[in-house]
Amino acid sequence: MSIITLSRVAGSLGDETARLLAESMQYRLMDRSAMEKTIDGEGFPDIPLDRFDEHSPSFWENFTTGKDVYLDRLRTSMLESATGGKAVFLGRGSQFIMNGIPGTFRVRLIASHDVRVARLTEILGCDVKTAERYCRKSDHDRHGFSRFFFGGHWTDPATYDMTLCTDNLDSRTAADIVRDAYKASPASKTDGGKILRNRLTAQIVRNRILYVERVPVDLLEVEAEDGHVTIRGTVTVRENADRCETAARNIEAVTSVDAEVYFVNPVMTY
Repeated sequence: MSIITLSRVAGSLGDETARLLAESMQYRLMDRSAMEKTIDGEGFPDIPLDRFDEHSPSFWENFTTGKDVYLDRLRTSMLESATGGKAVFLGRGSQFIMNGIPGTFRVRLIASHDVRVARLTEILGCDVKTAERYCRKSDHDRHGFSRFFFGGHWTDPATYDMTLCTDNLDSRTAADIVRDAYKASPASKTDGGKILRNRLTAQIVRNRILYVERVPVDLLEVEAEDGHVTIRGTVTVRENADRCETAARNIEAVTSVDAEVYFVNPVMTY
């Protein structure tokens, strides 16, 4: 599928490395700016994307529905963009969203504390203490973002196919190393198109149920396999189970549906 995801710590030359990598491979760079142009979909509520974007959520945001809307929009954007292959995804949990899709190469760029601070004082035009605070806040936000949305550990080496320290590298050299490592890896020779299409179909069905038809369903899970879709969840109005199935059947890529959506009496106590 020719997909590379690039995660980075502040001061590791991640943004510039991603840009140069995409240019050298003639891939599309899917950074924040590019994804904001594709993240709007049919029926999605309008929420400010920068409220969650690579930020650690506040206490109260743990109890809002904005989290689910943001994540569904983000997944839809990435999966749709990935279907064309030849893309470099910069951050935004792409290493988690693309996990398990053959043909994906997941990279993390790091640097030592002193090098990060020195680079940031130059980039931001600030003093050392400000750069240090910036590093701490950035690490805190990205760690919180990963845990909140994906339940993953941003620093876990097993999350990535390659971790590269850029202490003694410039961004051009780092991009060349990532490119050569990708070309030498099995990921460059495998095709995850089928799995990607199934995930996208499942996401489209989820979006249709929640945001287009606006069916109130709890614990919604959707799986897709070559046009066959399985929907799981609970509803408090019996008719809404049928609405879930109808919403899925009206999608062109769906050929058959198993609806395991159960009615739960809201007045019952356990």
